[in-house]
Amino acid sequence: MINEKIKQLLKRPMLVIMIFFLPLIGTVISSSFLAKVQSDSKIPVALVDQDHSKMSKQVMDRLQKTTEIQFLSLNEEQARKQLAKNKIDSIFIFPNGFQQEVEAGNYQGVIDLLTLPSSVATEAVREVVASEVTRLTTNVKAANEVRFLYKVYNIHAGPDLWKEAYHYTDNQWKPKPLMTIDYEGQGTKKHTKQESVQITGYVPLWGFFTLLLCCITSDWMIKERRHLFKRMKTMQKGLYGYVRSVSAAYAVLYVLQALISFALFKWLYGMESYGVLLYMCIYVIVCVAFSTWLASESQRVGSYYMISVVMVTALSIIGGSFFPVGELSATIERISQWLPQHLLLYQHALPPTFIWKEIAVSIACICLCAFKIVWNVRSIK
Repeated sequence: MINEKIKQLLKRPMLVIMIFFLPLIGTVISSSFLAKVQSDSKIPVALVDQDHSKMSKQVMDRLQKTTEIQFLSLNEEQARKQLAKNKIDSIFIFPNGFQQEVEAGNYQGVIDLLTLPSSVATEAVREVVASEVTRLTTNVKAANEVRFLYKVYNIHAGPDLWKEAYHYTDNQWKPKPLMTIDYEGQGTKKHTKQESVQITGYVPLWGFFTLLLCCITSDWMIKERRHLFKRMKTMQKGLYGYVRSVSAAYAVLYVLQALISFALFKWLYGMESYGVLLYMCIYVIVCVAFSTWLASESQRVGSYYMISVVMVTALSIIGGSFFPVGELSATIERISQWLPQHLLLYQHALPPTFIWKEIAVSIACICLCAFKIVWNVRSIK
């Protein structure tokens, strides 16, 4: 009966478009919009490279990787025009001879700064730039010291001694992970993974649109209650068998949608772990169970839609689908860890044994919703 119901649902073009495409379209558009808003909210600062040396390019490349500040590579004329129009906050110029000054150990006044009285973040940006220059001069001093000691003690040195010492010192600036995780996988082979649990933009947003759409497509329970349900009670499999079959058919379609979404996200955003796919599949089953239960509690379609939108939005906000809830309150953050949306907050998914709580909560939600659906269906007269 489930196969027959799936075939019937697939014959409805609008339903197929809603299930398979609307969450994807909404996720891509929303994530692009949020990324643009985040980019526009960064402080724009111009970088002008007049030295065109290896070290000036190295500093600029590192600065442009900064997430809090938007560093723009411009020539001096463009930068001055942008500054005059208040389109950028300040200008940092790497003048000719920048690398020579750094190699000589000088770090004071090696970069020129142009700013306006209205600039709001000059001091903060100055610290960021100064830290990169300090990193360069420290590397150079260390490499020079190593070369000097080799000469003092008559130690034979290769032609690349200075470069090797420079790169060794530079690597010491790179932070090491605060914690690593050793876990057993596939026999006795040990794998070491850096703990990297981060909020991403597209998967949590996908979770919001998927849950919202599940609620919209679960209106069949309200629409069929008045006429079809009474006839189903007289059939051999009964009303509960019918509700179970329809819910399972929708769950299968949404799992297929999760597979397609994961493939698209992997292509667009380069997701690395297939554990994310597992969590997405668990999440859609929770969504189908939750939406079916909510529909079984409702009597009117209009009020059901309104309640669904409010509940889905509230759960998604508390669950962290739109932004890190820790920025709002530590209490809300603790609550979010007990919601199914927390499954979707892993960028590089850890093994299931490390998120047993989220999986257990999801299974509990499915069981509770299924129990309440059975109770509500049996009470239909």
